[in-house]
Amino acid sequence: MHNHSGSSAVTDINSTIPLADPIQTSDMDSAARHPSLPLAGVRVIDFTHHAAGPMCTMLLGDYGAEVIKIEPPGGEAFRSSGTVRVQGEHVGFLALNRNKKSVELNLKSEAGQRAARDLIRDAHVVVENFRPGKMARIGLDYHSLLAVNPRLIYCSLSAFGATGPYSHKQGLDVVLQAMSGLMSITGEPDGGPLPAGAPIADITSGIFGALGVVLAVLEQRRSGEPQHVEIAMFECMISMLNLRYQQMFAEKRALSRIGASHPQASPWDVYQAADGQFVIAATRDEYWYRMCEGLGIGEYARDPRFVNIKSRVANRAQVNALLNDLFKTRPRQYWLELLDEAQVPNGPVNNLQEVLNDEQAKHNGTFISMQHPISGEIETIAPPIRINGRAAPHLGPPALGNSTAAILRELNLAIADFPSSDNRQGELE
Repeated sequence: MHNHSGSSAVTDINSTIPLADPIQTSDMDSAARHPSLPLAGVRVIDFTHHAAGPMCTMLLGDYGAEVIKIEPPGGEAFRSSGTVRVQGEHVGFLALNRNKKSVELNLKSEAGQRAARDLIRDAHVVVENFRPGKMARIGLDYHSLLAVNPRLIYCSLSAFGATGPYSHKQGLDVVLQAMSGLMSITGEPDGGPLPAGAPIADITSGIFGALGVVLAVLEQRRSGEPQHVEIAMFECMISMLNLRYQQMFAEKRALSRIGASHPQASPWDVYQAADGQFVIAATRDEYWYRMCEGLGIGEYARDPRFVNIKSRVANRAQVNALLNDLFKTRPRQYWLELLDEAQVPNGPVNNLQEVLNDEQAKHNGTFISMQHPISGEIETIAPPIRINGRAAPHLGPPALGNSTAAILRELNLAIADFPSSDNRQGELE
């Protein structure tokens, strides 16, 4: 058990939360190296796996929290799932687990559960994304842990929420995209429903989860009371569609797929130049007028078919045919420069490699390298939030169990009592 006598506290985030002693490891964590980060001094015990939960805890770690990732013996399954790996580790795991420490614990064993409770005793935040009821079965749910830490902030991410008809239904990213309605309005009018090209349900839910934790930290500071943050991916995805739902409420009809077009603006679409594609997003009449003059087709600016946004939406097919006939005569860059001069929102349709070489991305420092304990230097994407002009620091994803020994020493537990294994026998199913 952890000996509390004579322990000193690291920088306190408020007068009501006792903080744990800093862990002495060879790898200095973000808070130790950057004590001015907004979440410095906050200890997060991370029971998450796969994508949505790790996205949440990675954001907390990016901005100073000490994130201790609890993994079953052999590591969480996401480390080695999928077909694209770097030195045996799935690229998804590499993308979502920077700025964390790793501790192997078999949560199916009494010893592992006891160690987890001891660790939570002096923590501030617990984050988990198991299906409802799983953490309760091992005594690590919110209500059970209040006896251990009465000021705990506990964040639960699940697919559909803790109660209701879908509460025990599995829900991976594409399931949430489908059930939220997103896929029904994504794709071409004459094609089938499509998911987005990235796991936006996972990423969005992780962002909402991190925001929920930060709000709970602020509320805990104000009230001193424990906080239970609940995030349902289903609700997150519906919230992401708030503009489309608001349109449906107003029009009192189900919305349909319209490809890359905008339901309330034109021209707004993907257009084909002689050597590539680009988009135009003309949401106001003045954009249309300036565009017509800048492109040398001023006679269409006041054409009754196109004179205002309502008429252009009604005649969208004619607008797009007119523009595509023009754009295919010249290279893409020629048109982009004219549109920029006319101050009309536009941009090239880039592939990922083109974004990697984009001048603005380079200027912003969007792509960075980080050290991986096995693979060495690997490329990744920088945290996007800058505070006072400073980007967040970044440590590479942890090697499995890289902090197990240090954490067990902190808890006055013998590492011999917690054998490692490569068969994931302690993974919660």
